[in-house]
Formats: sequence, C-alpha cells, structure tokens
Amino acid sequence: MNLKGRVAIVTGAASGIGRGIALALGRAGASVVCADIDPLGLTEVAAELHALGLRSLAVRTDVSKASEVTAMVEQVLRDFGTVDVLVNDAAYLGFSREHKPFLETDEAEWDLHINVTLKGTLHCCKAVVPSMVAQKRGRIINITSDAAKAMAPRGEALYSAVKSAVAAFSRTLAGELARHHVLVNCVAPGFIITPTVLKTRRPEWREKVEAMIPLRSAGDPEDIAGMVVFLASDEAKHITGQHYSVNGGTLML
Repeated sequence: MNLKGRVAIVTGAASGIGRGIALALGRAGASVVCADIDPLGLTEVAAELHALGLRSLAVRTDVSKASEVTAMVEQVLRDFGTVDVLVNDAAYLGFSREHKPFLETDEAEWDLHINVTLKGTLHCCKAVVPSMVAQKRGRIINITSDAAKAMAPRGEALYSAVKSAVAAFSRTLAGELARHHVLVNCVAPGFIITPTVLKTRRPEWREKVEAMIPLRSAGDPEDIAGMVVFLASDEAKHITGQHYSVNGGTLML
C-alpha cells in the first residue's frame, strides 16, 4: 500500500500503538506529524522517521486543550499544505495504574478520561475536518478498544465508556462526511504488548491472558498499524463507518 504524497497526523505517537502507527504510515510513504505530550518520546519517533529518509514533524500537543490542537493543525497546514489522514490514538489509560471499581473513582478521574480520550478526539476532528472537506478527500481513523464492544474487565468502566463514545461519534461523523469523501473508521485493539503493559502487568498475568486468546498470543503495535495503513490507503476507498477489531480472535462478531 502506497501512501506517498499523503500527510498524516498521529496523536499519542510518542510510544506504544501510536508510535507503531506513525512508523508504519511513514514506511508506506506518508509524511507523518507526531503529536503527544511526551517531548522525549516525540523526539525519538521523529528521529526514527528521519532515519528512514522520511519527512516528519514532532509537535508537543495536549489534545485535551482545543487551543493546542488548533495551533498544531495550523502549523501542519502551513508546513505541509494539507492533512490527508488523522489517526486519533491519544487516550488516558487510568486503569493501567490501578484496577478499581467505578464506585471508587471520582469526578477528577472522570474528567481525565473524558477530556483526553473523548474531547481530544473531538478537538482533533473539528480542527482537521474543514480542510478535508475543502479538498474533498480525507481519512479519519479513531483507535477505540474491544472494551467498546463487550464487557470490559474490572476497573475499566471509565475507559470503556469513553471508547464507546468515540465509536458512536465515529459512526455518526462517517455519515455526515461521506458526501465529502471523508472516510471515518475505528480500529479496536485487543490485548497488545506495549511499554505500558510491560511496566504495569506481571508476566504471569500476561501469560494467563494470552492463554485465553484463540491465536494464543498477544498482538503488537504493528498489528494495529497494519489495519490503520490499510484504512488510510486507496484500497479502502469504499469503507466508512466501520469498527474493526484486531484481537487474535478474542472477540468474534
């Protein structure tokens, strides 16, 4: 799949799934704009893209703040002239720190999930869509979760709530933008080995989860990135409003 000449923005690009997506889009030929709140991680990803001989830009961005998102997109349009692909991967992963039931959460935690995961996606779409509509072309790919499709594990009530909201928003946005040839789809990762997982989950827990996956192994960021590259490509020109799981068969619908 060839994305040469395309410009892609990836939020949450400093590590994990976002990093894998940014590198995969770059390898497919796209110019990649990496947005994240982690400046060190951004520098490292930008260096990797540069080493591949690719044009890239790293912009520290807090997606929960509309002003920062707007400034980032304006910079991209000035420097690159277009935005062809938007991948909303940035999310608040509060459950990765401590699994606790909903009744033990407070409003401050609710706000973190809503502001980063849901409003961050809304901010980015609102900033990017006008230019996509004007050029009659665009791809928006929102990273959700299988937690938006089925009952999530204990401690993920807030996470599943906002990911479900992103999925519902994506379907409606796909309907609104179809006549402008702006396609909107979701990719839902299953159990993916990322730096966060390695830091917060014991090996025996990971082994137990992998034993429940029909393919008997966890995925990696490249598995998610492959689906994203496909949805960003011309091969997916007749696909919109869909929600794809990449989970090794854990959830089959």
